[in-house]
Amino acid sequence: MSYSTYGTNTLPAEAVKLVQIASVVFAGDTLMLRLSDGRIVQLEMHQHAWLRWLLQATPEQRNDWEIVPSGGGVWWPNLDDGVELQPLLDMHSLS
Repeated sequence: MSYSTYGTNTLPAEAVKLVQIASVVFAGDTLMLRLSDGRIVQLEMHQHAWLRWLLQATPEQRNDWEIVPSGGGVWWPNLDDGVELQPLLDMHSLS
């Protein structure tokens, strides 16, 4: 199966393999996202002001997470906040 946009053929759907979040692990104040391709994105939460909400969360709140259906993010329902994967991949590709 192929898709087309405004008459231009794009890659077959089978050729597109998107990386997804496979699991979430905390080691102290480090958030680690294990990806479906084997990579691990590590974030020292105290180094990122935008993760202050997660840094200040209790261990119980941190451990109550769910991967969004697309696999492109993690959501903490009790904290009403989450993290998206693509900006993290973009950030890590620049370093």
